[in-house]
Amino acid sequence: MGDALLRATGITKRYGGIDALRGVDLEIHPGEVHALMGENGAGKSTLAKIVAGVERPDGGVIEWMGRTVAFHDTREATAAGIAIVLQELSLIPDLSVAENLFLVHDDAYHGGWWLDRAALRRRAYALYDRLGWELPVEPDRKVGDLTVAEQQMVEILRALSLDARLFILDEPTATLSPHEVAILFRLVRTLRDQGAAFLLVTHRLEEVFALSDRITVYRDGASSGQFETAKTTESDLIRAMVGRDLGDLFQIRQRGEPGAPMLTVRGLTRGRHVRDANFEVRRGEIVGIAGLVGAGRTELIRAIFGADRADRGAITLNGRVGLLSSPAAAIRQGAALVPEDRKAQGLSIEQSIAENVALANVAANGGFWSRPRAERSLVERMVADLRIKAPQPWRAVASLSGGNQQKVVLAKWLALDPDLMILDEPTRGIDIGAKFEVYRLIDGLANAGKAVLLVSSELPEILALADRILVMRGGAIVAEMTHDAASEEAILSAAVRDRAATAAD
Repeated sequence: MGDALLRATGITKRYGGIDALRGVDLEIHPGEVHALMGENGAGKSTLAKIVAGVERPDGGVIEWMGRTVAFHDTREATAAGIAIVLQELSLIPDLSVAENLFLVHDDAYHGGWWLDRAALRRRAYALYDRLGWELPVEPDRKVGDLTVAEQQMVEILRALSLDARLFILDEPTATLSPHEVAILFRLVRTLRDQGAAFLLVTHRLEEVFALSDRITVYRDGASSGQFETAKTTESDLIRAMVGRDLGDLFQIRQRGEPGAPMLTVRGLTRGRHVRDANFEVRRGEIVGIAGLVGAGRTELIRAIFGADRADRGAITLNGRVGLLSSPAAAIRQGAALVPEDRKAQGLSIEQSIAENVALANVAANGGFWSRPRAERSLVERMVADLRIKAPQPWRAVASLSGGNQQKVVLAKWLALDPDLMILDEPTRGIDIGAKFEVYRLIDGLANAGKAVLLVSSELPEILALADRILVMRGGAIVAEMTHDAASEEAILSAAVRDRAATAAD
């Protein structure tokens, strides 16, 4: 494969009293996709940030193109030919898509002035064409008005627009639909064949095997294995990541007969985003919602939960009829929503882990810690049950990895013991071991008689857990499938059929 493009040797990093990295190594060659895997807290994102100049290592050596380097910031790394897309997006909400795309291009912004809007728009569409983005958003739209998935794609496009030798993608597909993932992977392969290298930081085994050439695994801040993808099995990687076998990730579904309807939706409409939705979710049942990015999945569940006001329609929740006026009303009727965007909507990021876990429970009790000992026991139980990796529960949530932050969001709502659990991308950013636990947890909710409404871009997840699957396209539910009749091919066919005609409406 030739000389290494990047070689990191003996890299260490401490945060307070925690060893995030304990002498790890990494080597990446030109023209390869190198996957970096491990559970949350294993040190993957920390190493990626060090390579890209976001963080400085405490020890070790980084060699770039044969010489030792020490990047002080991302600007130095970018100038050297390294581009990164982090889990936490760095877009500026009040700027347009085009302005965000070309923030990193010196020739688009001079002396405090942008190129004229028409020029930026032309460059944006030229970039869409060159990179093969088949579902572009208008360049003049404000980034703050985009969905999380659309923002993720803009962030990726911005990095890929650079003439870089190494692209670092940290959980790039977390919010993307299978169709968007296929577009991204096609682009990565094209650039790889042209000599570019990629460091793919991910939890998704299927993506690692579909895209990578080699794999490095970290566990608890130390190297635990290096593999050639073609000679490796899923079991090999899982053992390296978690130190044990987990069994078949997608053979956990154990379901009895569902009970009476917990949620009934009739004629629910919200502008163009949700159009005449009709379905029900029964006690002891998991209903999955699939579809491409922009199909209206998140908009549907937000309208159900009262986070966005519907134009018309009827909802029956836990025996009570009427559109919900607010999330507080939904919570009073026994519903909970784990949102897609954990930082903006799911967490009070500067508060402690304990405060976040207890937040919904405290709110349900009028805003008071009515039983401090019980609250403390609840927090300890939820932290243990979801394996939230944190030195102390009073540490700020902002100090946690993305996956552990997602577990805190889940813990907050599970603490309420809701009758209807609405989950929007519940395993986004969660490692393989925790994902298995969350699958068991979701399955257990249904077995305990709860109703579950599950939105996921991961089709194996939907197929493994859901009793029925609703497919959305253009804001409408266009297909319904039973667990036994559903397949990835059938779901994707329904999701993309007549897409051009739908977009023209």
